[in-house]
Amino acid sequence: MTVIDEPPRHVLVVGAQCEGGGRLAGLEEAANDLHRVLTDPSLGGCIDRDAQSLLVGTSLGRNRVVDAVNEAARAAQDDGGCLVLALLGHGEGADGAPLHFVTSGKAGASALENVDVPSLLAAVVNHPGLAGLIVIVDTCLAGGSVPAAPAITSGQQEGNVRSAILFAASAKEPAFDMQLSRELTRLIEGGLPGAGDFLKVDDALREALRERVRGQQPGTWDFQGGAYAGGLWLARNRAVTRDPAPGSIGGMALLEALRRIDPELQLLTEREAQEWVLKNAQAATGRSRASVYRLREVLSDLRTVDKSLKALIQSFGPNLTEDRLQLAALLAGLPLSFLDREPPRTLRDVIEYAVHRGSGVHGQQRTLARLVAAMAHVSGQEDNVPPAVCRLVEELELTAVVNSRLRELKHQSAQETGPRLVVVLEDDGSEHVVRVDAWLLYGRAVLSRESFPCTQGNQSLEKALDEVVVWCSPWANLAGKRLQRIDVAAPTLVLLDSPAEEQVVRRRKLGLNYIVTTRWSGMLRPPPDVTVHEMLQVGRQLLDSMGDPCSGPVWLGRQETETVERLQALLDNRGFGQHVWALSRLPEKGWELMAQELLEHTPALVWPRQRVSGDAEMIKESVQKNWQALPQQIALDYRQHLHDFGARSDKQAPLAAMRAAWHDEEWQDFCTRRAKVSVTAPIEFVSKEQE
Repeated sequence: MTVIDEPPRHVLVVGAQCEGGGRLAGLEEAANDLHRVLTDPSLGGCIDRDAQSLLVGTSLGRNRVVDAVNEAARAAQDDGGCLVLALLGHGEGADGAPLHFVTSGKAGASALENVDVPSLLAAVVNHPGLAGLIVIVDTCLAGGSVPAAPAITSGQQEGNVRSAILFAASAKEPAFDMQLSRELTRLIEGGLPGAGDFLKVDDALREALRERVRGQQPGTWDFQGGAYAGGLWLARNRAVTRDPAPGSIGGMALLEALRRIDPELQLLTEREAQEWVLKNAQAATGRSRASVYRLREVLSDLRTVDKSLKALIQSFGPNLTEDRLQLAALLAGLPLSFLDREPPRTLRDVIEYAVHRGSGVHGQQRTLARLVAAMAHVSGQEDNVPPAVCRLVEELELTAVVNSRLRELKHQSAQETGPRLVVVLEDDGSEHVVRVDAWLLYGRAVLSRESFPCTQGNQSLEKALDEVVVWCSPWANLAGKRLQRIDVAAPTLVLLDSPAEEQVVRRRKLGLNYIVTTRWSGMLRPPPDVTVHEMLQVGRQLLDSMGDPCSGPVWLGRQETETVERLQALLDNRGFGQHVWALSRLPEKGWELMAQELLEHTPALVWPRQRVSGDAEMIKESVQKNWQALPQQIALDYRQHLHDFGARSDKQAPLAAMRAAWHDEEWQDFCTRRAKVSVTAPIEFVSKEQE
């Protein structure tokens, strides 16, 4: 291992608890465990100053926390070293505003009683003599902790500083169950293979945490404006320093569990570990009892791996190939970083990852259940799951999870065997897109999701869409399928002004390479005074009304769209979700307001691409004729129009001149699932809980 000769490192971990309903379960334990690994000489290497480096309690108060931070910064200054600062607890800050760390201990307290985190960090990083600042923020809305660049570059050190921030969620996201602190502690304890001698706040650490953390997106921020001896590192990488152990994931999990009990405990086999538990479990108390419980959990997981391997080989082994196994692992939700390697992962590798590192709720092996379902799907046995597999899932009480996943995977149509990309454009209440969220789906099964920040302007939107396509390409390649379908959901103004299929991505219009379906994002983030569940009911009513093969849209003429008030009067006498509305010509004025009214009334709309289009009757006839093929036929005709542009003199197909914001079963299902995991909390004083 590389040895770095550097000044002493300092640490301050603050766990701010709240009273009453805002109390965070597990906060104290998470803060203590994180402090323990950061002050472990073989790991974090920070000086343990006892009560001066660990501050945990209720109603700590702003002044007490700020004084503790100042004292820690002065101690680091005296030694010329760096400071590791961790803030665990509740966070406040609506709509991306600066994060306030709740130190008052009370919900809804004045901001003056809490800590303005960006201002605090900007002051600390500019502290003279500080070699660097690493910050861990485990709160809701934690992305709001990042200081503004001018606060750093115009400070006392004039930007000659180094700082890195690891935050639990974006500036608009909740955080759950102290996951960042707990999973970071586990990573420091177990190490990160391939990350080098030291764990740093970098891409490798962020991606490793995103694989482990559910329901939120951990992020990082880095500012390197100063030159100091040594590197700005968080902890030594135990994956490099620890003794040789069985190379399997299960073997590493066992070794980690044993080290939590006693780093000097020499147990070489699973049987030895089981015998040790039988002899010593009853005598364990306090923290050692929790460590013994973890060892028991690992031993149980090892038995689950053996049973699963036997059942899956017996059932799927004769027809199993490396490509099928890789696809099954992908559909089970195993991360790209784990799967994308040569030679490919073995069946034991995949099962061990699913069991030891997959998601679990109350001990339920959900990732293993998804793997079992995916293997049945890729082998063509979803309608006739082998008896050995049925016995396995019954024993593990996973039958309902497996059946649900099989239904999601089976929904993938025979015609569309590739993955589907769903892109949601988030605006700031105007026509400006501030973030692009992307989900990669296979049928109804989510393979992965990611968020991409977006500054104002069309070029920034196109750049973000460019990044989305680059991000999802490795997933599609690993699945051995071509990405053909992209759903783009946008709020009304963006939807009208920036057609998704016309965006230039990878130097081509998006509609040239993909079948682009436009969705209205109001189903995900409804207008004021309308709830998500009300919009889902509107969507369900619309699907019921679209079920008639002979149905079509209700066309609005000049009389109905002469004014916004006249259109509103018409809609007031129509039930929500009873019709798809269509226009053959755009109104002379007020179109944006009319479109908003129509989309709120029913989330499906057909309208001309330009204010002046072709023959109105021909358009209506074409829409009616191709009704059952919409909206894909609009996308295909638009693509053909791009191919033919400039090469032929005849007029474009009527559908190429039309646009549609479309609603169907796929979009209804996606919006319904999003609603189930959404947490609405204007003031983040709700209890943190798992997704």
